Amino acid sequence: MAEEWFERSFREDYVLVYQHRDDSAADEEIANLLERLPVKDTGRVLDLCCGSGRHSRALVRRGYEVVGVDLSPVLLQLAEEQNNDPRLSFARCDMRNIPYRDEFDIVVNLFTSFGYFSSDEENAQVIRNMAQALKTNGEVVIDYLNPAYVTSHLVPHSTKHVNGMFIEEKRWIEDGVVKKRIWITDDTDKEKREYLEQVRLFSVEQMIAMLEQAGFGQIQVFGNYQFEPYIASQSPRMIFYAIKQ
Repeated sequence: MAEEWFERSFREDYVLVYQHRDDSAADEEIANLLERLPVKDTGRVLDLCCGSGRHSRALVRRGYEVVGVDLSPVLLQLAEEQNNDPRLSFARCDMRNIPYRDEFDIVVNLFTSFGYFSSDEENAQVIRNMAQALKTNGEVVIDYLNPAYVTSHLVPHSTKHVNGMFIEEKRWIEDGVVKKRIWITDDTDKEKREYLEQVRLFSVEQMIAMLEQAGFGQIQVFGNYQFEPYIASQSPRMIFYAIKQ
């Protein structure tokens, strides 16, 4: 079976491309999230698509017991190397098929770690899995992009130099999917590596429908990490907060 884009993309180069997304940024996001949302202040948290564990570490520092899951062995290894807290553990699994049932108080899915799959059914399954992992009255927080904002603010082409690497990025929207092609050239050996990222653009109505179908209620939508109300034409994010009924 052909390698999926996300199996190839989330490796060493991913950390390089997104190195501005560091622990201090994650800490601030979690601090805001816990301050502005009515999230329980103790309990077990599932960080679904935890990457290198930035948000997991920020949650553990605030007293939660956290399990971070991701598909990328490279990012999970980075997460393990930076973990020295017994309340934090990591596991490798595909978000379409997670082993947890009725055992978490909170599920977080942050930094646009949703909409990766080509079929709507697979994406809906991920939300059903979030519900399945939660206890009754458990809470979910999904930090996802705002399609209207992405469409109006899309930067078609950009370049940057990072740590002796030249990074070129092209972005476009095709068939309801925002796509980004990344080329990384090493200054020393001139080897060029290419990656593709793609995220399905779900509307706020589609997201709410998936949440409701998975058994979530009391759904709130915020437009940014200051947790201001969502405004379709202006908000950079769609951050969903909901409770498992």
